[in-house]
Amino acid sequence: MWEMILAGRYMMIPIGLASLVGLAVMLERLYVLRHHRIVVPEIAEAVETLSASQDLSVAYAICERKPGPFANIVKAGLDHADNEWLIIRDVLQETGRQEATRLTRRLGVLETVAAASPLLGLLGTVLGMIRVFATISAAGLGNPETLSSGISEAMVTTAAGLIIGIPALVIHNWLSGRADRIIFELEFYASKVMDTLRRRSATRDGAAVESA
Repeated sequence: MWEMILAGRYMMIPIGLASLVGLAVMLERLYVLRHHRIVVPEIAEAVETLSASQDLSVAYAICERKPGPFANIVKAGLDHADNEWLIIRDVLQETGRQEATRLTRRLGVLETVAAASPLLGLLGTVLGMIRVFATISAAGLGNPETLSSGISEAMVTTAAGLIIGIPALVIHNWLSGRADRIIFELEFYASKVMDTLRRRSATRDGAAVESA
């Protein structure tokens, strides 16, 4: 294995760095995008029972104990529960966009690794073939060892780029799908919060009109 890496010469350095970056992003996103860590069952239950309770402090206390993207969205709505429902809607939408951005960040880095690794391998192939033709131009075909070195560089860098790029592309698409599913579920619960607070706002406004 080490001999193959050495055969790839200098282009194996950026390819190796790309693999390390891709691996780091993959592990970090696998840790962050855990469904049970984001869509916390206790908060989901609090949202489901929110309309049946007049006291919002219980749901808020649960969000305080379980911090994260889900809690941030629900707390943003509860913080503005006394405002008009249009304000509540805007706050929930803005908070949802911010949390969605946090959930999908660094996936672009993984996509870049998936796209750049085969290109780096192709560049190594080109450089290896340039060495082969330079050797042929200088010494003819009488030095097979030098020729094989250039060909090895070309083949090894191509293989290395593909070995890194293909898994990175698959993992990127898989993690993107996981993030999209989590975001969709958060949007579902955010709409429940918004609907509950909208009804409370309408009830409050109606009571204010009657008292007037």
